[in-house]
Amino acid sequence: METRKCGGCTSEFVIDSEDSRFYEKVGAPAPRYCPQCRAQRRLAWRNERTMYRRKCDLCKKDNIAIYPSSVLWPVYCAPCWWSDNWDPHSFALDYDSSKPFFVQFKELQSRVPRIGLLSLNSVNSEYTNNSADNKNCYILFAAEKNEDCYYGRLVQSSKSVVDAAFVYESELCYECVDCVKCYHCLWSERCQASSDLLLCFDVRDSNHCIFSTNLRHKSYCIGNVQYSKEEYEKEKKAILSSWASIEAAKKQFEELKGQTIVKYAFQTKCKDATGDYLYNCHEGRMLFDTRNAKHTRFLADAEDPIDCWDLNNAYYKPELCYDIMGTLQSYNCKHCSFVFYARDMQYSDNCYNTKDCIGSIGLKKGEHCVLNKAYEKEEYERLKAQIVASLKAEGLYGSFFPPELSPFGYNETLAKDFWPLTKEQALERGFRWQDMTTGTFGKETMKIGAMPATIDEVQDSILDEILVCKSCGKNFRLTAGELQFYRRMHLPVPRYDFECRHQMRMQKRTPRTLWHRNCQCLSAEALAKVDAGAGYKNTVTHLHTARACANEFETAYAPQRPEITYCESCYQVEVV
Repeated sequence: METRKCGGCTSEFVIDSEDSRFYEKVGAPAPRYCPQCRAQRRLAWRNERTMYRRKCDLCKKDNIAIYPSSVLWPVYCAPCWWSDNWDPHSFALDYDSSKPFFVQFKELQSRVPRIGLLSLNSVNSEYTNNSADNKNCYILFAAEKNEDCYYGRLVQSSKSVVDAAFVYESELCYECVDCVKCYHCLWSERCQASSDLLLCFDVRDSNHCIFSTNLRHKSYCIGNVQYSKEEYEKEKKAILSSWASIEAAKKQFEELKGQTIVKYAFQTKCKDATGDYLYNCHEGRMLFDTRNAKHTRFLADAEDPIDCWDLNNAYYKPELCYDIMGTLQSYNCKHCSFVFYARDMQYSDNCYNTKDCIGSIGLKKGEHCVLNKAYEKEEYERLKAQIVASLKAEGLYGSFFPPELSPFGYNETLAKDFWPLTKEQALERGFRWQDMTTGTFGKETMKIGAMPATIDEVQDSILDEILVCKSCGKNFRLTAGELQFYRRMHLPVPRYDFECRHQMRMQKRTPRTLWHRNCQCLSAEALAKVDAGAGYKNTVTHLHTARACANEFETAYAPQRPEITYCESCYQVEVV
């Protein structure tokens, strides 16, 4: 086991024997940066939500893109980029051993066209990115197989879901986070296989509940207490009567969650895995929002990975991959961004159906390429070895791309969601910054005070109005589809723009950081909250006999948080 000081934040981090075995297996030196700084550098290459209006540089038609018109490289609309009307190999450079490799990579980067938005097989879903197979969707990101969904991230296989994050196989849901197979649920979190929930947390296989937490197989509960159908309907009607009453109820819900017993991690069918929001993960460390993983570490937003370290947004069974931002079904790739259906790739970006390439950009097919130029296998291997040796001499090999090579400003990327930085801080750390991000201010035609209190007061003419965000002051509009949804669900129109609503939802999730803690079962703090009427049993029949459980764990619930954090066995006793 080795302790190192991070080359970014200077904090200490540990490289254990399992890490060392993996690095040796993939032919990479041990990392110079801690896991969080490594993730930050990768996410600084992923812009999901900052979009610009501009023309396609090939067909000249109006286009929506994640690149402003000021970037150096051409930007093509999706049909043009995927067409045979251009050849990425035509931009190839000859590798010059007298120049630093990344200087040459930057030169290639300034020449190769990039796709405006990555959206595949979608219908009437112009404003979606990193998405596929969507129909009638709007402002949706990292999403697949949805219909009539608006304003969300990681919404999958759902219909009529609005303002959501990490919602799967659900319908008619609004402002939900981390919900699976839910129907007609509002402002609910971590709920599964349930319907007609309002302001509920960790409820499963239940219906018609309000202000309820940790329930299983229940109906018509308010605050975890059984009520009649008539009493339930009366309470629901009162809460949804106006925007003000909803805001008051949301505040009450936040207070209720602070008294809630939570399991140390949102894990299902996992063994020997640390992290949060995991399903069927085995032999893993520091995993977040990951499914079906085996022998992996330092992953987030991943599905079916095997023998992988340091991946973000990796799907379709990546194997033996290391330090990748965005990949599908790839094998033995490292230090790359957006390489799909690829193998044996290094330091390449936005490549598809490629193998044995280094320093390449925008290839749709290719083999044995250096800086987009194809070589015979022997010459390719010679040049690759030369490039690796030069990067090792500079102390750069084994780390992700230098941050200044990112095609985005730090404030355009997902990195800012997890590690917010000011412009000065970002520039000091080598990241780029975008001063001309999208958005208008001061153009509103309807002030906050003039917003209708109920949906019944809203006229169709509101679609012609320019609204203003109550928090950041940015202007926004309503679409006809979302107005129809608000009317169907009897919900008032929002007072905040999409980005502020998105950030509010993300704040409801635990951070991608772990703390070592003890189970709080029957500790003095837990007993005081339970005895105060939080709705839980003052249990003395748990598996342990001591007043406090001895189990320890890694958890994303920080010690200063108000929730009562339990181990798996103590939590299961409470929710049965």
